[in-house]
Amino acid sequence: MRFPGRRINVIDILVVDDDAGARKSFGNILKLKGYGVETAGTGQEAISKIKEKFFNIVFLDIRLPDISGLEVLKTISDFNEDIVTIMVTAYASIDSSIDAINKDAYSYITKPVNMDQVLQVIGKALEKQRLAMENKRLLKELKEANEKLREMDARKSDFVANVSHEFKNPLAVIKQSLTIVLEGMAGEINPKQKEILEAGQRNIERLIRLVMDLLDLSKIESGKIEMKRDKIDITSLVDQLLKDYENEISRKNLVLNKDIQPDMGMVWADKDKLTEVIINLLNNAIKYTNKGSVTVKLSGTEDEIRFEVADTGPGIKKEYLEKIFDKFERILAERQEGTGLGLSIAKDIVRLHKGNIWVESEPGKGSKFIFTLPRDLRRS
Repeated sequence: MRFPGRRINVIDILVVDDDAGARKSFGNILKLKGYGVETAGTGQEAISKIKEKFFNIVFLDIRLPDISGLEVLKTISDFNEDIVTIMVTAYASIDSSIDAINKDAYSYITKPVNMDQVLQVIGKALEKQRLAMENKRLLKELKEANEKLREMDARKSDFVANVSHEFKNPLAVIKQSLTIVLEGMAGEINPKQKEILEAGQRNIERLIRLVMDLLDLSKIESGKIEMKRDKIDITSLVDQLLKDYENEISRKNLVLNKDIQPDMGMVWADKDKLTEVIINLLNNAIKYTNKGSVTVKLSGTEDEIRFEVADTGPGIKKEYLEKIFDKFERILAERQEGTGLGLSIAKDIVRLHKGNIWVESEPGKGSKFIFTLPRDLRRS
């Protein structure tokens, strides 16, 4: 809270006491110590002064002629939490001062006042006030910076979405055109031309995957991704996807191990999004495994399903495990093609289904990616 006419680098203190002689002598001593001092003889007078001017510290007598010191304390706390209040009391009223401390007073001193004690308390109170106000300032700056980052992130997501959308259709047209030429529909091509066109087609497909990943990412980040949940036969889905990968696994001379629990039943999920997660994990397992096997395990309970993909690839160092699901991270092999977005998108999709995803791995011992999903999101 700002007050007009507030003096810079001056510590202002308000002394509130119904004893005119006591507050005058106390105030004069504080003035000699270099503090700006004002006094008040009643609770209402103190409240009026506090609303007109900022005081760093208020010395507040428990007993006042009009309203109690505790009522004044509450008004001070409600009006400006930066003001530090120190209760002043006789020995007989120490319990009241302790009660006041429990209600936002910083400390208390007893009458007759010991100035050494007073100065010591002022020093500690001012340090506490400085730290509190500094924390508040830093928190405000942090909130403002965070808000700016959110705005920039939103603009970035919109830009990525717009650019990706603009790329999507032209790339699809180029891919279709290459397919027409490769299939000889536009005339016969020689082996060298076919080799060049196939290389172009592979790169177009890579660009399309990148565009689709960027579109997915921008939708997730902006909260605009649509989830079309329905009952899915998870066993049939996994079986079909594994059939699609049989040729790729065979081509790399890998062994496919399947451990699928029978009668897995249904899961309430977005089929396309769930398929994207499983494909991503299968792609990674096959891509980074040059010999050995890929093992797919599907199991579950009455409440959730558990999907695992284990490989015999190079494994992941411990320090990289927490980063593996970050955007644009490709920990395993820098030369492998990919956007570095697949695992990040998979993580977000699993979380949108209120599930969990993680990795278990050791260098030289392969990796195992696992996710779990509740069977019925409507009950989770």
